[in-house]
Amino acid sequence: MANCPHCNYKLKLIDIKAECPVCGTNIPNYRWEERLDEDAVNAEKAFAGFNRKTKAVKNALFGTKQRIARFVLTFAPLLFFLFPMFTIETQLPFSNGRESLSMLSLILDIVNGKLDIMAHLNLISLPESGNAFIVLYVALILVLLGIVAGVLNFFVIILSSFGYHAKGNVVLCYMSLVTFAAAAVCIVISGSMIASSIPEIMNIKLSYSLFVGMFFFIINIVMNTIALKEFIPLRKELLTQELNDTKKYQEELKKL
Repeated sequence: MANCPHCNYKLKLIDIKAECPVCGTNIPNYRWEERLDEDAVNAEKAFAGFNRKTKAVKNALFGTKQRIARFVLTFAPLLFFLFPMFTIETQLPFSNGRESLSMLSLILDIVNGKLDIMAHLNLISLPESGNAFIVLYVALILVLLGIVAGVLNFFVIILSSFGYHAKGNVVLCYMSLVTFAAAAVCIVISGSMIASSIPEIMNIKLSYSLFVGMFFFIINIVMNTIALKEFIPLRKELLTQELNDTKKYQEELKKL
């Protein structure tokens, strides 16, 4: 149970009246004017903090032309969804052709049921070319991880702007760059292994789009690194404002 705010008497279940049974203080209305003033001060502090954070987000994302370009270019690597990762040339008895595969086309084929995942996974058991397909599937996983990191970068760039941070964006861009580079190496290795084992049936060639994706990730790394350096004094200024506001409102509360 609660205590009386005036005499600190411990209230009991039988004390159902608004007045304290010991000192007679009206508990609900005790110092109501002071509490109202405290609520007003706290509300003002909360609004000032919200306004400060909103300005920080706006400044971090769109404060300069470089930051606007940084925000826009966050979407650029995601266009890789649309571009082909590699090209497959097949020379089968009843099916000859050339097909360029992108991550979007692979996802759509899986969703629409055009791509039999189990049948393709069974290719790794082939005695001559099984390892080549393992390396190719590793490349696909690496590309997917790079795209996921790129998508996360968009959300992190918004969340980190509240406190002028950018380290997470730099890390995610580096992750995407490394996974794309490793995927390109794996595709080249896979194509070389297939060319030496079953050249009469299939050939795999790396597409240019992986290098375009890496180029955009490098630009993002540069942009975020510049922002990281610019944010250091802004972050200190924001922290100083928060400390000053806290001291200001504490002094106001003491006066009440």
